[in-house]
Amino acid sequence: MKVLYDHQSFTGLTYGGVSRYFFELMRSYAKRQDIDFELSLRLSNNEYLDQASFSSHFRYPSLAQLRNVNRVASVLNRLHSLRRLRAGQFDVFHPTYYHRYFLNALGAKPFVLTFHDAASERFGDIYPDLGEGLYEVKKKLIERADAVVTVSEFSKQEILHFFPVNPDKVSVVHLGTAFGTEPLIEADSRTITPEPFSYVLYVGKRRLYKNFDGFFHAMQPVMQRHPDLHIICAGGGTFTADEQAMFHNARLDQRVHYRPVTDAGLLSLYQHARAFVFPSLNEGFGIPVLEAFSGDCPVILSDRSSLPEVGANAAVYFDPEDDQAIGSAVERVITDEALRTDLIQKGRERLRDFSCDKTAQQTLDIYRTLC
Repeated sequence: MKVLYDHQSFTGLTYGGVSRYFFELMRSYAKRQDIDFELSLRLSNNEYLDQASFSSHFRYPSLAQLRNVNRVASVLNRLHSLRRLRAGQFDVFHPTYYHRYFLNALGAKPFVLTFHDAASERFGDIYPDLGEGLYEVKKKLIERADAVVTVSEFSKQEILHFFPVNPDKVSVVHLGTAFGTEPLIEADSRTITPEPFSYVLYVGKRRLYKNFDGFFHAMQPVMQRHPDLHIICAGGGTFTADEQAMFHNARLDQRVHYRPVTDAGLLSLYQHARAFVFPSLNEGFGIPVLEAFSGDCPVILSDRSSLPEVGANAAVYFDPEDDQAIGSAVERVITDEALRTDLIQKGRERLRDFSCDKTAQQTLDIYRTLC
């Protein structure tokens, strides 16, 4: 059996949860003899693929900040993917994002669609720039797909709620993580500032339903009661002018820090954090939860969407729209050493239920049903 993956999630983005998901699938399959695959990609600066033997793409890091260059790369990658599709030398096609460019070129070959979350459907009215116009594209792809893979039971129910689809067509395959298991370049020591265990960690994007502003507002009285406590935000882009003004107005601008990190740096941040806090209003899965478990970091989670499904009993939960609930959960964890130890142990145990190889095997089982 041969699977063809396309370029979409690897074009123009250096990092990202979707590209990480497909990279881990391919990395698992590269170790096996019972499946062959091809990644149709010509131009990319994706860091996950940088050392991958299964991709022969060209990098253009010095031009990566130019929008028009990325647009040209996307067009060239799409043309290459269309050529590989029309060549027909594969058994199953698995696009890596939601674009329907391939539908007329696919012919009778089966394709599998991975549906990550319904954030654009659930929050599109509140945040119009969140995947505007994406609903009709997703609807068409779900209708045409031979199988739909989604990453949590929560996301499956979201699909069934927002789209007309037979439930039997949708399979739940939980994600895994290789975070903390692969050899990493030693972290830059600057990522472990301020002092170890004197900060709570926030990871990833901060806008829209990610609820960072609500989290920061809830943390202000906690930080006033604990003058040595800091917040580190890893990834998600540098602080905006509005964010800097928010920190300044709260007189906490010297205690909120941004860190652009590699995997090694991020693992170090988890390992040295007092706790990891995830206040999001909506997650299809929530890979940072598994990353925190991998780094022996106590986990504090929003009680919304898929997060209780992933964290189970290995986290402390809060209502993400209740400032007092957020602050109480954080303060409880950072001040109770016995609770922190218990959460770390439960996180290790919970992590055993998830692995990239398990994700790959269950996805392969779905491919096989189509051939």
